[in-house]
Amino acid sequence: MASIARDKNGTRRILFVAPDGKRPTIRLGKVSQRTAEGIKYRVEQLLESLQFNRSMEADLAEWVIGLDLDFAKKLARVGLIPDPEAKPAATLAAFLKSYIDGRVDLKPATKIVRGQIIRDLNKFFGESREVQTISPGDADDFKQWLVSRKLAPTTIHKRLQVARSFFHAMRRRKLIAENPFDGVKSAATGIKDRQRFVTRAEISQVLDACPDHHWRSIVALSRYGGLRCPSEVLSLRWQDVDWAASRIAVASPKTEHHAGKSSRTIPLFPELRTILDEAFDLAPEGAVYVVDERFRKSAMGPGGW
Repeated sequence: MASIARDKNGTRRILFVAPDGKRPTIRLGKVSQRTAEGIKYRVEQLLESLQFNRSMEADLAEWVIGLDLDFAKKLARVGLIPDPEAKPAATLAAFLKSYIDGRVDLKPATKIVRGQIIRDLNKFFGESREVQTISPGDADDFKQWLVSRKLAPTTIHKRLQVARSFFHAMRRRKLIAENPFDGVKSAATGIKDRQRFVTRAEISQVLDACPDHHWRSIVALSRYGGLRCPSEVLSLRWQDVDWAASRIAVASPKTEHHAGKSSRTIPLFPELRTILDEAFDLAPEGAVYVVDERFRKSAMGPGGW
């Protein structure tokens, strides 16, 4: 928690306990109590993100990005945000690390996925490679290296897409004159060829084969509710189910950092109600999640969804 202190000369300060136990101060100058309260709220949000190693919510990330440089530097000095004036190193590994560390808008799980592409780039080009020496021809060679590893076309497409975004960031920072990955593409084919509609008869067989009501809930929420599995399915709470209105509020951990995409409402379809009725009757008293929490703990990574 943070607090507001008012000095004799009318200036205000934000005081808080940092995760390392230190007690830094943020001097606000002569601002209104209302303004100080708003900043205090944001400081508490930043502290919570640091304490639990969570990415910032969309509105908090936007607030940080829009800060005046001088005030952003104050927050950086007390460890709440990255240094806004930090200049990323021009070697590949150093830049990629500083860039990904500074992406406060990315969820931990997304950073883990991006880390795979970073490892690929470092392995192929070398960690100490100066970014301005990587040419379009080198980028073509990187693509062929991915192809030689027999990766799926969709995987290659995604890794090239992310690599292109990294070099776009370098160009924005004037570390390189052109993006060597511009024009290096790979078609995302293969997945749609394997996709097909799962019929009611087929899903009924799957439900019949489920060992218990937990698995029936997982299958039904995925098939009939269209929830992402495991993140949305295992994050669904009983309080999100509105039995009277026949609807469900679905929290979306994967898209919560996008404005207006943190949740959505779906109908409580009859097929889904039957399964959830059973699960509710069998749930222990005080149960929070629709699917037993042990599934959630097992599926969730150390950085969240």
